[in-house]
This record gives sequence, C-alpha cells and structure tokens, in this order.
Amino acid sequence: MGLIKEYSMIIRRSELKQWVSIGWAEDMFYRDFNYAPVKDEAIILGKPVTLADIEIAKLIGTRITNYCNYLGTYGMGGPGFFGLLIDRDGVKEYLTYAVWASGQYIMMDDRVFECHLTYNLQFQPWISQWSDEKDQWDDLSEILKESIIVGVDLTDSQLNIEIVSKEVKHIISFYKFNKELPPHGNGEARKHAFEEGNISNYIVFCNADAVLHV
Repeated sequence: MGLIKEYSMIIRRSELKQWVSIGWAEDMFYRDFNYAPVKDEAIILGKPVTLADIEIAKLIGTRITNYCNYLGTYGMGGPGFFGLLIDRDGVKEYLTYAVWASGQYIMMDDRVFECHLTYNLQFQPWISQWSDEKDQWDDLSEILKESIIVGVDLTDSQLNIEIVSKEVKHIISFYKFNKELPPHGNGEARKHAFEEGNISNYIVFCNADAVLHV
C-alpha cells in the first residue's frame, strides 16, 4: 500500500480476541529491528484505513490534540511521515500523510511545515528540529493542539483541512505537488510526492499505538 509494507501493533495478549474481532490478525513470527513482544504480549498486523475508505465529512468537528513528524520506520530509521493526532470514533489515530518527508509537502497558511535545514532562512518553516542545531523552533504546536476541524476539501492531488484555533481559522494543505514547496535537501527541484493513485490513497489513519513499516 504505497510505501507501507506492514502495519503492526504490540498489545497485551489478554486483548488479542478484542483486536482480532475488528480485523487484526496475530503474527507470532513477525519481527523488525529491535521490535518484538515480551512475555504476555502479542504482535498483531492489520491494514490501515485510508482517507479514500471513509466519508471525509465525518472529520468535521474532530479535535486535533497533537502531531508527530517522525511516524513510520524501516528498522534503523524512518521515512518522516507527518501525522495529526485526532480522536476518530473514540480511537486515537494519526491522520498520516504516508510519503517520504511528508512535512515538506504540507503547508498551513502558505507556510510549509518543514524543509531541509539548508532552506530554513528562505522558507521559515513552522517546525525546525534538526538535531545538534542550536536554532530550533516549533511554531506549530500552539496552533494545532486543541484545534477543531471545521472543513475538509479533497481533490485527486490535494487535501485541504480548515481548522479553528483560538477563534482563528487556518487552512492546512496536503499536496502531491506545489511549485511553492521547498527544494529537496540534495538541491534538486521538488518532485511529486507520489506517482500513482490519488492523494486519498496516501493519507492513512494510524492507531496512536501502532507502527507503519516501510
């Protein structure tokens, strides 16, 4: 499913029947780098729901409680998926853009969420958290946390989410491509986030306790 090869979660074995009843399956042999259950735990695998699988209007009224800009793993590193933590039908999930370094494909109020350190001065992203750099910032948390989704607009190549934070409206845009996005870290011009399908196939709901493997 796009970059995603597996979708897993480690749970208490006593909860196994509950998770199996809603579509997950135990895999007693699945392992990843430093990722394995201990006694009385089990690994379960599932298929994440995508934006294409739901009625997007149901997102309206949802509260965003946090975000994460390092979702996903390939064992010894990660693809840098960006996700908005929401409560969907009583389950805490990340609404996740599952493309490489996806924070570099998301803008709010025409300002990119993230970019390579090389372009910080030029683009002034909402977040800069490069390790070992003294000049780090997060201008995003104050707006996103406890904001409410009040509008959703979807096309084949773009998702717009309108939020209200402290009585102020903001537009979050997830792009397949936009000429205003920063270049890649190697200096190459920005490429499309994906080649096949629609953007709704690459925005997935990841349980807050689960892992997306690439």
